[in-house]
Amino acid sequence: MRLGSAGNTGGPALYILEQLKQYIVLFDYDEDSDWTQWIAIKDDRQFFAESPEALLGLVNIYELMGENWNQYSSYDRKHIYRRNPNEFL
Repeated sequence: MRLGSAGNTGGPALYILEQLKQYIVLFDYDEDSDWTQWIAIKDDRQFFAESPEALLGLVNIYELMGENWNQYSSYDRKHIYRRNPNEFL
């Protein structure tokens, strides 16, 4: 199975946020520019992202990591950068 962020993944992300996770989802934009953002709100938590998929990702990060979500901000990624995608895909 292969899945990538595309035009048909926004709907499932919004469905999960609203129906399964029970967040209020909003779409905000500026009429005078290209600026847009997606917002998810639940209780006293607010999340902001540029796409429904990214918004779901942020919610999941918080739900899995809690208030200490940023403890891995400096997670060492060098081993990931050294991997050759052709060996795995």
